[in-house]
Amino acid sequence: MEKRKKGILGMTEKTMRIIAACSLFAMALMTGADVAMRGLFNTPIFGCEEIVSILGVIAVGFALPYTHFQRSHIGVEIFVRKLSKGPRRILKFMTNLCTLFLVGVITWRMFLYAQTLGESGEVSMNLELPEYLVVYVLSFGFSIYALCLAKDIVKFFTGNEA
Repeated sequence: MEKRKKGILGMTEKTMRIIAACSLFAMALMTGADVAMRGLFNTPIFGCEEIVSILGVIAVGFALPYTHFQRSHIGVEIFVRKLSKGPRRILKFMTNLCTLFLVGVITWRMFLYAQTLGESGEVSMNLELPEYLVVYVLSFGFSIYALCLAKDIVKFFTGNEA
């Protein structure tokens, strides 16, 4: 059973998880439809690769906070399990702190890159969709992930860790 998440961050994570799942489903539908169109009518869906790529970006970017909440990221469990509770807490804190720094820099740089793409008018090759919007969406996903990491760091200091 899933723990109930409270507050605006919990509601945002839940909404993002639903959007990520819908994106993944739409990717499967688009790919299946494209394969069927190619097989039955020898005509692919125009721009299908672009649409599937954009949906993939949304799925990955919006699944990050949920993955963090579920503790589904890859870890070196064999090593960590051998440690006592104190060092495990410190290691988790240090990992969250380093990850927060890295994700913060990635978010900031992606946001600046999206601005640059928007100013230059960069569009996708076939459908001519504005690429900067996709980068903004991914930047938003990373920013929510950073907030989840920051929340865990605050929990470390307040003693409310899970």
